[in-house]
Amino acid sequence: MIVAIAFSMFAFAEATWSQGARIPADAVDAFHAALRKNDTAAALSLLDRELVVFEFGVVDPTVEAYAFQHLPFDIDVAAASQWGVQSRRVGGDGDIRWVLTSYHMTGRQSDGSPIDQIVLETMILRRTSGLFRIVHMHWSTNDAQFQASSQRSVRPATEAPPK
Repeated sequence: MIVAIAFSMFAFAEATWSQGARIPADAVDAFHAALRKNDTAAALSLLDRELVVFEFGVVDPTVEAYAFQHLPFDIDVAAASQWGVQSRRVGGDGDIRWVLTSYHMTGRQSDGSPIDQIVLETMILRRTSGLFRIVHMHWSTNDAQFQASSQRSVRPATEAPPK
């Protein structure tokens, strides 16, 4: 069953994989918007096939690992929180760009506990066929309790999925 779901998710994403953005910060903002809308296909379409994610102390070494391990958690968090941009810097040149953003994240976790923290985000983007897609994400927070709950919500990248 999991294999069938995986195949259908990536088959659908394949059709939309050509999405991206002409401006790096627009790709980052579109990714966050897709998370808030619970739009898995749109979120995946903004990710480069060589994606590597560092998220709250856990590594997702492939776009497939991220899709199955952290993406569902990220969608849940996005639905339960508001991310206000505090600062943003964009740099790089040519086909490789970076977007550094500091967010103030507020809301409520699924257990009702409040979310009120600073989230630091590094996104590295690569331009292919004129569009930027995210090739690396790194999220961190100064909230140790939130980081611990994030780590418990996913399996380590080397752990096999349940049968």
